[in-house]
Amino acid sequence: MTDTLLDIVDRLTIEHPYRANIEGRPRWVRRDPLIKILRDAIASTLTGGNGLAASNSKVPFDTDALEQYDTLEGLILTELRKTSDKVPHLTPEQNLRTWYTAFMVTADETDIDRWSDMWGAWETRIEAKITAPIILELINPNTKQPYPCPQCGFGWFEKVLNSGLTGKGGRWYDKEKRVTLTATYRPDGQGGLEQSAVECGCCGWRATGSAGVRSFAWDMEQTDVSAEP
Repeated sequence: MTDTLLDIVDRLTIEHPYRANIEGRPRWVRRDPLIKILRDAIASTLTGGNGLAASNSKVPFDTDALEQYDTLEGLILTELRKTSDKVPHLTPEQNLRTWYTAFMVTADETDIDRWSDMWGAWETRIEAKITAPIILELINPNTKQPYPCPQCGFGWFEKVLNSGLTGKGGRWYDKEKRVTLTATYRPDGQGGLEQSAVECGCCGWRATGSAGVRSFAWDMEQTDVSAEP
């Protein structure tokens, strides 16, 4: 069923049902308004676990979350002033709901579709911001070996986890063998391929966005075909 404009506004502005994955199983839970979650993300790096400012933080807040929040808040205020002469509320959540009530009085189907796309795009942006991406190691299912990086050619690399002095003028290293290529992606509805990337942990090569990831996938498919007997 297609979401209505009210469905989208509700998820942005009020507590709503959310299908979460808890201990590997899907569960319906109640989640805060997405605008509030975005606002909370601004200060998420301001504090440590005890709620006090982190003294060692050189960047005291999430600048990307702040920029998105300021842009969204400004857009809501602008549109509210176009549709209502009421005094704005303190939060963008309240202002967006006031806008919706005034907007629907005169809106036609074209207007509703346009603003469903607009607020829906903001919902997607916030979801992409607050949802951790999925990271997969790229293993060839036929050979059970890692795909080689198209730039450096390696399938494995050693990641240095820690090191220190041996006391005899040398150093010791704690290393871990890892697959070079990993894919970082988000499910459809949370950015999809546009928010995805393939990268090499050995040389730093990257393929990003829909075009880059699709091109890489095509190259890998050609490699599989050429390797068939």
